[in-house]
Amino acid sequence: MAALPIGAIAFIMMFYTLKKGYIGLNGNVDDLKKRQKQAEKDKVDFEVGPIHRKWLFFGGGYYGLMALATYAHVEFIEIYEFFRAFSTIAAFIDQVTLGAVIRLVIDSFLNLFPAFTWFLYWPKIIVMNNGWYWLGASYAGYHLGIYLANWFVMRETKPQRGLV
Repeated sequence: MAALPIGAIAFIMMFYTLKKGYIGLNGNVDDLKKRQKQAEKDKVDFEVGPIHRKWLFFGGGYYGLMALATYAHVEFIEIYEFFRAFSTIAAFIDQVTLGAVIRLVIDSFLNLFPAFTWFLYWPKIIVMNNGWYWLGASYAGYHLGIYLANWFVMRETKPQRGLV
């Protein structure tokens, strides 16, 4: 239950990191962080996408990916609950005020706390008999996703041998 979603998220993040050229083949998130810091230092325009920027904000790597997934989960639930409260579009228009929008923005900032403490958040959401197994499985899924992303991109860029 832990390895597959984290592996899939790691695969997607690293696949797009490699495809966008943020880092080279067999690179890792540390290379991306170094490249971003070097670009800031040299005042060179190097911009990553908003999701990658948030991943790096959370620290990158496994911890950052877990924090990003937790943040996305909490945000999704809050936005879903916000819109679920309205039965019609007219009720939505009547109820949405500046205060409601400000409350959503403030809640978004407050959601950083569960994201950074994801190891305390997930046991409340998912029934785990042993958290260490879950942690190990998610960590293994993360590394498998990174490996598969590198493998797929390397396979695409490798020149094909044909019969000529």
